[in-house]
Amino acid sequence: MKKFLTVLFITIGFALNAQYYSITYVNVPPENQAEFASIETTYWSKVAKAAIDAGKQSAWGLVAAVGGVSSGWTHAFINVYETAEDLANSASNWDPSSVLGIEASLLNTVKLTDGGFNFQNWAVQTSLSAGERTPESVTVWNFARPKNLAGFIDENKNLWKKQFENDMGGRISWGVGLKLNNRSQDLSSVMTWDRYPSLADALKALNSYGGQWPRQSKMQEYDPEGWTAQVIVSDVMWVD
Repeated sequence: MKKFLTVLFITIGFALNAQYYSITYVNVPPENQAEFASIETTYWSKVAKAAIDAGKQSAWGLVAAVGGVSSGWTHAFINVYETAEDLANSASNWDPSSVLGIEASLLNTVKLTDGGFNFQNWAVQTSLSAGERTPESVTVWNFARPKNLAGFIDENKNLWKKQFENDMGGRISWGVGLKLNNRSQDLSSVMTWDRYPSLADALKALNSYGGQWPRQSKMQEYDPEGWTAQVIVSDVMWVD
């Protein structure tokens, strides 16, 4: 398995000292999902752990989309890094022969997917953590393509972060990421994440609309179209 995050420390809650992450999206047909998860959690997670122990990255995770997504992916890998150099050099982390004594060809999970891996690189802009990541917790990934990118990020840093420092609203973690690549005219350029203690908590949070925004907020000006997508993901395995 080669790389693309996070969370969070994307899930995307990410560790507060992490600066970069990659997300690798994969679509795994139902009949292959058990084998896919088994190979990734049994073998590739150990390769990731070796890179983490060597200080080459901060975390690795495999998450599953809850309820499916319209863009056609079922799972995503999150890889978290402290520096751009660590992210840029991450391809060298994925050598199972040096860690496990097993050739990569014997652990190939690309063949279990429908179309291979699609990856993106992101940079953490700001984040907060208010609790421990647990197996029951889930994360909502909120994607957007704001009209005013700088305004969107600055308001999250200077207004919304202060709001959440006073009241996390039931979240375990929260953060904002800027997409580094791939970029295009029709893809989201930012994401925020909200990690909740359970799926029920996430569903309750999503069952809201309108409400009172802070008086200083200009978010409707910065991002008039709102979220381009909101996806709930749950951990299959997280290693840090």
